[in-house]
Amino acid sequence: MATNSLLIKISLSIFLVLSGIFTFAQTAHKWEVTPIVFQSKKQMNNPYAEIPAIQAGDLLEVHFTGIDGEAKGHRIKLIGFWNGGKEWRVNFAAPYSGTWEYKSFSSDRGLNGKTGKIQVTDWSEDELQSNPSRRGVIRVSQSGESAGHFFEYADGYPFLWIGDTWWNWTKRSIHFDTFKKMVDNRAEKGFNLGQLFVPGNGWGRESSILDETYSELDTEHMKKVEQMVAYANAKGITVWVHAWWSRPELNRTVGAEKMQRWWRYLVHRLGAYNVIWILGGEYNMHNNAGFDLDFWKDLGKLVKKEDPYKRIISLHNTPPFWDGGAEAPQWSTGEVFHDETWLDYNQCQSGHGKYANEMIPVVIANEYKRQPAKPIVITEPWYEFIEGNPTGMDIRLAAWGAILSGAAGHTYGGGHVWLASVPESPAGGGGAWPIEVGAEIPSFDYEGAVSMQHLASFFKQIEWWKMTPRPDLVKDSPQPFCLAVPGKEYIVYLRYGGMLNLNIGQSSEEKSFSYYWYNPKTGEATTPRQIKGKNFLQFTAPGMYPGAPHYSDRVLHVYEE
Repeated sequence: MATNSLLIKISLSIFLVLSGIFTFAQTAHKWEVTPIVFQSKKQMNNPYAEIPAIQAGDLLEVHFTGIDGEAKGHRIKLIGFWNGGKEWRVNFAAPYSGTWEYKSFSSDRGLNGKTGKIQVTDWSEDELQSNPSRRGVIRVSQSGESAGHFFEYADGYPFLWIGDTWWNWTKRSIHFDTFKKMVDNRAEKGFNLGQLFVPGNGWGRESSILDETYSELDTEHMKKVEQMVAYANAKGITVWVHAWWSRPELNRTVGAEKMQRWWRYLVHRLGAYNVIWILGGEYNMHNNAGFDLDFWKDLGKLVKKEDPYKRIISLHNTPPFWDGGAEAPQWSTGEVFHDETWLDYNQCQSGHGKYANEMIPVVIANEYKRQPAKPIVITEPWYEFIEGNPTGMDIRLAAWGAILSGAAGHTYGGGHVWLASVPESPAGGGGAWPIEVGAEIPSFDYEGAVSMQHLASFFKQIEWWKMTPRPDLVKDSPQPFCLAVPGKEYIVYLRYGGMLNLNIGQSSEEKSFSYYWYNPKTGEATTPRQIKGKNFLQFTAPGMYPGAPHYSDRVLHVYEE
């Protein structure tokens, strides 16, 4: 009799769990993605196409409520996403520790009324140091001398954008292990952001996640893409997600509704991960792809409203000297969208070639002056193609010249990585766009890529977020690049080495500083030395001609003792 009662209790417990009337609490860390799975009772022919393009009539909503700890009183509403067959999910990431309860709402009785609890704990400091993406979403800085000009994680920890270009890694033929190898290499070099194309309309069918009519979703392909985003986050890399690439008459061939639907799906599916939203790639090509600017503005508002985590949003532009870009010319999104409240930061594609590369400090300096303050980043510079085109020094001018002119970081692109040319999925390229063929793969360690590693390492030791661009303090240098806390600390980049005089301000008595020279090509630093002065300090870079037969670039770091 007792045995029968026990069996009845066990059976009842199983029924309650399976029916969603009672569930055991899950556990997670703050900002850790927790998937919650639901099974629909309905048989739908094409669930993706039935997703509304606006915020009304969604099949599944899940409401989360914090009931104790930091979470108490906080609420988050998530929209469920279709995961293939009858499976629907939400991905939840808790911004606060404590206990969260959730309940589902749906017209489908298989999805409706499901409840549960998630117990959320904090990461340790060591765990945060080992993977800074655990600190939460990337946002614009909110306090300090340079507030509005740089990025930080949700906990206030500064984020210097060290980006890499991953345009076409969503191709179906690329093995996941190949992607992991690339991410591992970039994480080891200090890259903390990967610019990934997650396309409704890719560069060919192999990378497109929607069909030719943009009405059917390949859920298996999307699962792989989500796995890629999760792996990058696990290595400390935030993923820059853009969903559409500009085409002539995109307004006619795809249309506003299908573009909105794809964006809503991406926000619902990937919004719990450490990602950044980019409304469109080279969106202004072909006269804004046939749309008027109001469409892009409304799309920005939609994505901002859709995302409960309010991840930062921008667009990727085309420079004015490119075919197509000249029809709606701009060096930066700031020229068109700066005053839009949904636009969190500005982007510039400077483009490719010596001329474009030399424009970078000019564009950055102009964008830095815009009000209200918003970060500015070069998101497509001159790529480092086959070794020597351009040179590593060109890459360093772009990166150091941008950051010391006020950029919130910099993106690199080069070798086989930018276009995802790998042995199992080679990409074409020639002429002005050469790519290494089949190698495994020396372009991981091109001079420019290694130089970005040294840049990342240098700035880890510097409180760069407290500094502002001050080229006016550098005298006798042909192209001054300087970040400074005047009177206390200075970083100067000399693209050809040489000599400079540094204005340290008016003083009746000598002030003492320490300084050293950093080689941005090798990562080597000289032993710190002392120098004194009242108004100016004079420096001569190591290896200055004619003492050395070849010029080289150098970084000078001066700081008050």
